[in-house]
Amino acid sequence: MKNYKNLNMKYYLSIFCSLFLMSQTSFAYLSLSETAELIKKDHYRVGVATQLLLTNGSGTNYGAFFDMPVDDEMNARFTLGTGTTSFWTSGSIKWVPYPDYKQQPAIGIRGAIFYARDATQNFYDLQVTPIISKIVDSQWGKLNPYVGLPITLIYSTAKAVTAMQFVIGTEWIDKPSFQVGAEFGLNLSNSSSVITMHVNFPFDGNIGFRQ
Repeated sequence: MKNYKNLNMKYYLSIFCSLFLMSQTSFAYLSLSETAELIKKDHYRVGVATQLLLTNGSGTNYGAFFDMPVDDEMNARFTLGTGTTSFWTSGSIKWVPYPDYKQQPAIGIRGAIFYARDATQNFYDLQVTPIISKIVDSQWGKLNPYVGLPITLIYSTAKAVTAMQFVIGTEWIDKPSFQVGAEFGLNLSNSSSVITMHVNFPFDGNIGFRQ
């Protein structure tokens, strides 16, 4: 009986440790860093992003991404990153059926698949993000403010949880050769609150980087 109780204690302790580790994992890599604007056919974009964690302890993540057109209403993005979160990679498709036109903002939705590794845990994520953005003129040049709501189903060896953030940010389009963006992601559930900075470098598939 004593051995049986010891086995039960070890079993419950292992479950508790798994859930504790998962609750401490920083899902900062789930941030958006993207507007509802589409790049055109035969154009591409590379970029880098830095994330500063504001909750679940401090830390910084670094990522790189590549954007490409799929058709007139869709773009694809591929990412790689590391930092406080040991490693992650993702692939996503952004569909924008309502482009930025006159008074109408661009309205789209992004679906993404993530794989991440943090310490000894592996995570497999499915994410859906509604995005709204609108290019406006300002004294500093063109700005593209955006909002998004990343909703992510996260699978791990511990359990499956749903994470949610509210994201608000903007891109500064001073020159066609690059755009600078900043966003704040607010943790709504099982995520992290983060500040993210990113830089985009568009290039033409025929003539290279824009000047």
